[in-house]
Amino acid sequence: MDGVPAKDDYNGGLALFIIDPQVDFHEGGSLAVSGAIQDSKKIIKLLKNFRDHIERIVVTLDTHHSMHIHTGPFWQDANGKQPEPFTTIVAKDVKDGKWTAREPVMQDWARQYAEQLEEGGRFQILIWPPHCILGTPGHAVHAPLMEALTEWAISRKRSINWLFKGQNNRTEMYSALKAEVAVPDDETTLLNQGLIDVLSAHKKVVCCGQAMSHCVNHSVRDLLSGWPKGRSSDIILLEDGASAVTGFEADAKKFVKDMKDAGLTVCKTLEADFGS
Repeated sequence: MDGVPAKDDYNGGLALFIIDPQVDFHEGGSLAVSGAIQDSKKIIKLLKNFRDHIERIVVTLDTHHSMHIHTGPFWQDANGKQPEPFTTIVAKDVKDGKWTAREPVMQDWARQYAEQLEEGGRFQILIWPPHCILGTPGHAVHAPLMEALTEWAISRKRSINWLFKGQNNRTEMYSALKAEVAVPDDETTLLNQGLIDVLSAHKKVVCCGQAMSHCVNHSVRDLLSGWPKGRSSDIILLEDGASAVTGFEADAKKFVKDMKDAGLTVCKTLEADFGS
């Protein structure tokens, strides 16, 4: 949902890239990230303290079907039983028929997908609890943060750019910028270089949201992959603006280290002069 005028002259200044700040990822949600409410409080403070320096806000929203390839209802075993949340399905399981798509027409794709996902080297299929289903309360932005976003939009007389991600039920999309496996008939699963170019028109872009171990992790990695050379430090990762999914803390720590090594500015909310 692109709210900018037909001629988008927003550039320079600060861009804020908030990844999946949704109810289901906050405490009490179906895929709650411990620390998310505190993270959102810091993002709200940033919005208020640097309101006049923020030229653009892009908010991504994880957006899913109930019958998505990463949820239990998509799959069944030989007895018709669905996998429990946090079950790992490897390509060999699909090839051997240990797990099959409940919708027979999806079986060939499920096998190809599992194989391509593993070839990508980042993931195997992990069954998640249903989350961020379009039309449910869990899909909405965490209410206090939504209030702060609305205040910014009205104060600055400009709209937020909303980016839905993950709608294609045939592929996982941890990154907001591309799917883990591209779907041949869906160009939205390819790298969104257009958004990267929009963000790079700003002097700096601040990245935060949920979760540090997954969607923030891979969104920022993909942002960096298409970012102008020599400007890595213009990407700012808020170390206290995202938290890890429980059990995946090591992935979050590795991500933060990798980004520091790549030259990104990694800091806490109050440690950097975002207005400069």
